[in-house]
Amino acid sequence: MKYKRWCRIFLAVVALFIGLNFLLWEVVTEDLLTDKHYAGGDLARMGYLARVKVPRTNHVDLPKRHLEVSDYAGQKIDVLTIGDSFSQGAAGGRNRYYQDYMASLSGVSVLNVGQYRGIDSITTVSIWCNNGYLDRLKPRYVLIEAAEKFSFDEFAQPIDFSRILSEEQLKGYRAKGGAGQMPEVSFINTGNFKFILYNLLYPISDHAFVGKVHVRHLKGDLFTTAEPSTLLFLKYKKFATADQIEALNRNLNTLSDKLAQKGIRLCFMPVVDKYNLYSEFIVDNPYPTSDFFEKLRPLPKRYIFVDTKKVLLDEVRRGEKDVFYADDTHWNWKASEAIFSRQLFR
Repeated sequence: MKYKRWCRIFLAVVALFIGLNFLLWEVVTEDLLTDKHYAGGDLARMGYLARVKVPRTNHVDLPKRHLEVSDYAGQKIDVLTIGDSFSQGAAGGRNRYYQDYMASLSGVSVLNVGQYRGIDSITTVSIWCNNGYLDRLKPRYVLIEAAEKFSFDEFAQPIDFSRILSEEQLKGYRAKGGAGQMPEVSFINTGNFKFILYNLLYPISDHAFVGKVHVRHLKGDLFTTAEPSTLLFLKYKKFATADQIEALNRNLNTLSDKLAQKGIRLCFMPVVDKYNLYSEFIVDNPYPTSDFFEKLRPLPKRYIFVDTKKVLLDEVRRGEKDVFYADDTHWNWKASEAIFSRQLFR
């Protein structure tokens, strides 16, 4: 009898465990942890914050589109772009590629080339100079995009501008995926437990003690979610030093000179970090802020500097909402439109 009783208890516990997981999955976590129904942001997913998720579907309503390498068939190219997940449309939603705004607002033809594993973008462009790739494409501009908080680690390092790899050899470096598919998740997963835990802890810790995503209140409504004055962000692990910024700028000037010999202009577009952009609007902000752009602005440049912080901070200060997605580390179409309405390419 005791054996049967314990079996029934065990089965009841298993059934309750499965039932609770299934209920949480159906009500909350499937939409939070997967893109089965619609795209969503990395911060909402990492922080298990369903209440600020911004549902969106990928679509384009601009008159011109950029080309990916797989689309290229010898067409005339005005601008070649290379960059991280921002260049790969990782945020999703309406007009997720900034390159489409370049094409539509400036009337230029744009080719986006993915990054290569183990090779930074400055070195990659230098290799293209050396191996004839740019001679074949003949772009008028090359734009390097990089997230502000990661760019100084890569671009401030010593660069070998004489390095040569053939186009065939470059293919051996697997391109980094910026907007790849999310992994498959079953309805029984640790995310269900973390959803409960994190949401219990957020009221007493802005990062739920153990999480990476921080949640702070803003001085005004800068998003159009159910919590329009709530900011989600990742803290900086470190800040750029003056020496790193000077080294980065020096490498970019060297690359610009190299490109100029082929009649090509270099553009550098560091993407302002979400926390950096919104930090002045945080109520009782306890965290230090980045001065990456403030250090880079006054340095002498022989390249076109796309100051995303200045452009987007002007937008936020005048009350523009949703410049970045509330639930994501990435900006949305409003940021791309604001930046490339300035006609960088003549």
